[in-house]
Amino acid sequence: MADGTSPNVSIGDGDLEPFQMTVLSKKFEEAITVMSQSLMSSARSGVINSARDFTSAFTLYDSRQFMYDKGLPVHAANVHLIPEYTLDKFDDISAGDCFLTNSTYAGNTHHADYTLHVPVFYEGEPLFWVLNRAHQADVGAPQPTTYVADAKDIYEEGPHLPAVRIQEDYEDKEDLIRTLKLNIRAGDWQWYGDYRAQVAAVRKGEEMIQEICAEYGVELVRQFTEEWIDYGERMMEAELEKLPEAEIQHTTRHDPVPFNDAAPEGIPVTVKVKTHPDEGRISVDLTDNGENIPAGFNLSEATTIAGVYGGIFYNIDSDLPQNHGAIKRVSIEMDEGKIVGEPEPPVGTSVATTNVCDALFNAMQAVFGDLGEPYGVSEGTGGTQPHCSVVSGTDFRRDDEFYINQLIFNAGGGASCYGHDGWITYGQSNNNGVVTLESIENAEQNYPILVHQYELATDTGGAGRWRGGPGVRIELGPREDEMTAAYCNMQTAYPPQGIVGGDDGTTTEVHKRTQDGELKELPGMGYPVFEAGETLVSTMCGGGGYGDPTERDPEAVKRDVEAGLVSPKAARDSYGVVIEPAESGISLDEEKTRTLREERTEER
Repeated sequence: MADGTSPNVSIGDGDLEPFQMTVLSKKFEEAITVMSQSLMSSARSGVINSARDFTSAFTLYDSRQFMYDKGLPVHAANVHLIPEYTLDKFDDISAGDCFLTNSTYAGNTHHADYTLHVPVFYEGEPLFWVLNRAHQADVGAPQPTTYVADAKDIYEEGPHLPAVRIQEDYEDKEDLIRTLKLNIRAGDWQWYGDYRAQVAAVRKGEEMIQEICAEYGVELVRQFTEEWIDYGERMMEAELEKLPEAEIQHTTRHDPVPFNDAAPEGIPVTVKVKTHPDEGRISVDLTDNGENIPAGFNLSEATTIAGVYGGIFYNIDSDLPQNHGAIKRVSIEMDEGKIVGEPEPPVGTSVATTNVCDALFNAMQAVFGDLGEPYGVSEGTGGTQPHCSVVSGTDFRRDDEFYINQLIFNAGGGASCYGHDGWITYGQSNNNGVVTLESIENAEQNYPILVHQYELATDTGGAGRWRGGPGVRIELGPREDEMTAAYCNMQTAYPPQGIVGGDDGTTTEVHKRTQDGELKELPGMGYPVFEAGETLVSTMCGGGGYGDPTERDPEAVKRDVEAGLVSPKAARDSYGVVIEPAESGISLDEEKTRTLREERTEER
């Protein structure tokens, strides 16, 4: 708990001893960790094996969420939708089956996340589902990208697979494998290698759960799972009881969407939250949002749910078991046919895990700032930034072999909160630092590109008592042959908002540097092509600030100036801190700072 206490763990009338709660929880955590390690060590595409864009999870067989690893928030709190759909469509599920779902209309996040899930039987009884959701390098969309921003409907996104049985009796269904290999770029080696890595991961999870059942017995395991879910509910209830009783709301905006004239003025995202501390629950109303648009930005049910839970979990004790018991303390009201809510078939949802989803995460994490200090998290960066493009082309070093992969150079832009500056390794609000940064050396070795610049950008993080994370500036391009970079940016028009008196971050800028060195502005979304000698130049937005900037410790401002995160001018203008040149670098003029801050206090 945030205050160092936790509710008592009560045990029922069975044989489960209190210490076994800890032992068994660690056993299951070990199983899920081994799953993830197996996938990382054997997957072929960088978006999985380097950036870690995947999540492993367990549910009970009836689909109740049980446990997941340190996965992406956008993948979590919604995994129960996958087995729920599969159980509804199949009445002959058997040991050795493996199902694949990537459709947003079958409980999935977006079509680029392939969710493999297997039932776990022990002594003939189905007990669990083991799931692994991993972002693919390509899924066979018309454009070489997994974010088809201009897709009006699912027919323009590539194959949607609504819970297909891809293995039976532990053997692949070869007809399905052939179909996917044919429809996916680099399907024979890259996609199939990633698929086999996912299979290995879920089968390892299945094996380890069976071993736990053999060691402790089914009845004890069953009692533990129920008690673990009850424990999650009690902890969540205790956390929500601490909140002030209030009705609060927050609106953020996504950039205009030019494709198909879908949203020329941008997309407002509004959340209305009501706390019920006397009942230990919270309710969220998402109905005050716009209709579905003819582009890929519509959220799926899964990503809508994730955005709500993610924003709440960012504001409470991080040790809370985020299982079925915890999430049942949250009620969500949403409509079908809304851009935030359940999509109405067959509208496009290709970008459902980023962009508007990031806006929802931002709105949910920031709305708690209306309660005042110490509540709330400022808005952070979002969208598929240009330096996280899906790059593709041919590799002159490998007999012009086709390549495609999403680069994850997504440092910077972190949200701030009470007591903490924004993270430098934040990424986007939907992953909150879970996705790891791409190695420049590995990327240049694996793909025929060069990274010319990669650094933190000065004066990008929103000023505050706690500063927003700075953005990054990156410049990259092809070595010899042309390269396509597919991205769907946001925050070029509407920067991340600060809260509780904090300033907004900066906006994102994207340019092409031509062969003669000229910088030409590029649209915030698109599929630009770069010839040899041309580069993509992306300057990412910074996160919003938290609290009054003039309350920031002047020594902290000085350290930011020394690090190049804040300029001396911004130190004076934004923070009321006077930094002067000195023989050994810079110095803080405490007297001038005190006078300047007193003047600003009087002005306010």
